[in-house]
Amino acid sequence: MGILAVLIAIYLDALGFSTPRIGFLLGVSLVGGVALSSLVVVAGPVMSRRNWFVLLAAITGLAGILLVVTDNFWLLTIGSFFGAFAASGMHHGPIVQLEQAGLAEVATPEQRTKSFAYLSVFSSGGRAFGALLAGLATVLIKVFDLEPVDAYRITIGLYAILNFGAAAIYMALSSAVETGTIGGGRLTNPLRTKSRGRILGISGLFGIDSMAGGMVSDAFVSFWLFTHFGVNEGTIGAVLVIAQLWNLGSIWAAPYVARRIGLLNTMVWTQIGANLLLVAFALAPTLPIAIGVFILRELFNEMDVPTRQSYVMAIVPPDERVVMAGANNLGRTVFRMPSTTFTGLMWSNSVTAAPFIIAASAKLVYDVAVYAAFRGVKPPEEDLRASGESDDAELEGAPEGSPEETPEEASEERAR
Repeated sequence: MGILAVLIAIYLDALGFSTPRIGFLLGVSLVGGVALSSLVVVAGPVMSRRNWFVLLAAITGLAGILLVVTDNFWLLTIGSFFGAFAASGMHHGPIVQLEQAGLAEVATPEQRTKSFAYLSVFSSGGRAFGALLAGLATVLIKVFDLEPVDAYRITIGLYAILNFGAAAIYMALSSAVETGTIGGGRLTNPLRTKSRGRILGISGLFGIDSMAGGMVSDAFVSFWLFTHFGVNEGTIGAVLVIAQLWNLGSIWAAPYVARRIGLLNTMVWTQIGANLLLVAFALAPTLPIAIGVFILRELFNEMDVPTRQSYVMAIVPPDERVVMAGANNLGRTVFRMPSTTFTGLMWSNSVTAAPFIIAASAKLVYDVAVYAAFRGVKPPEEDLRASGESDDAELEGAPEGSPEETPEEASEERAR
């Protein structure tokens, strides 16, 4: 996706499409992502996850070929619907929800959060490498004197090939990524799953968090630094690179923090700190303070990603994990769609700190709400750990040499 994130709008402009048409194509892509995610949620049991992976990667590759071979607007609209031309990132899309459900099957409960941290880091690295590969177009233009449209087509052709390569790799996945029933299952009604209350509740809360996050994306942070402090583009780029490195450190640290304080606590308290720092960033009186606070915020800002993914996979049965991941994905995508418009409207007259403060406030409400609603819902491994610690404490407090209670005596005691 890193290749398209850099080139798609530039390429469509080079083909002669107007800005409204480019916006329409990218908007159709978001709608298509929601539709495909919904399809996987409902029809997930119909065939194996491996086959879903292969099918979705192949469709994305075919959509990339469509970009290369035609400039017909309506054909590209179809390609955008199925091919995720908007390149919305690692937290969205049907493949992501299949990855989360499959990874939860493969990893042990003790290693699940660390596995999701690896997924986040490698996804970020893959997108960064894709962005680097997008530079091939510049090389083809400058060194080989190709026309820009031709250079973009060659580079996007590489994007299509990479997707077909991913489809081939997915074919080698083992059956360990599946639940008990591998394909041949019935359609799923998300509203009739046993865990529908948890799924709908936490997905709605995640949607609020995503909407608030969209209001203060890196693009708006850059614009704020540029307009409010007069920072040049090079300095802004350096700040965002440092922030991204802190994000990766945050993701790496998340499993170790969660091991000590629990998944939900890590999700909530690190985000409370990050959101308070977001307010401080918006109100910072000088540029050095603003940059320092922003970079400090990024140390905590992504710590909830692997812990959130691990937590939601742990609190539902294996056969409902695709539904949970899909509902989370849909909630975050749908709620995020209007968020950039909100910031644009608030900045229509003058650029103020209001979007940052409103977004941080909404995120703090989300933090309190998710903690209040789910503080009693623990992943199985945390329940076992707590039970083990309790048993150890009881043994430590028992008189030396006291007889060990038999299972029968324990059962009678509980009955009494």
